Amino acid sequence: MSRSLLSIFMLSLIMFYGCGGDPTAELGKPLTVSGTITLDGKPSANVEIIMKRLDAGAPAQNRQFAAVTDSEGKYSLENVFPASYAVMVNEKKDENGEEEGAAAIETGPYKKYGVNSELKADVTDSKTTFDFELKSK
Repeated sequence: MSRSLLSIFMLSLIMFYGCGGDPTAELGKPLTVSGTITLDGKPSANVEIIMKRLDAGAPAQNRQFAAVTDSEGKYSLENVFPASYAVMVNEKKDENGEEEGAAAIETGPYKKYGVNSELKADVTDSKTTFDFELKSK
């Protein structure tokens, strides 16, 4: 096989395997993370939980996940990849606040669990449930 033909063949292989790959393939299997949030022993209804990946080893769309709790304080986050996450809990803005889907705000009893939260979650294939028992004081 001539040298130039071999070079073209190798270049074709590199291009074939380098294009169109799944950018999340190395992140592991996507998981459903769920749990309950309580404040002073009572369910935290209609609060936003945000999990932000602590490392930068994922595409932007796979670094942060958010959900709103139901009336029993339960939440569920879909397609979360195994990693360590910082966890924030905030009250949502009311209907007169920012448009729907806007970032949560830090107010009232959840203030210490916002941007300066020390809550963490280490998501693994065997650990996908995280209950957070928060204190207002």
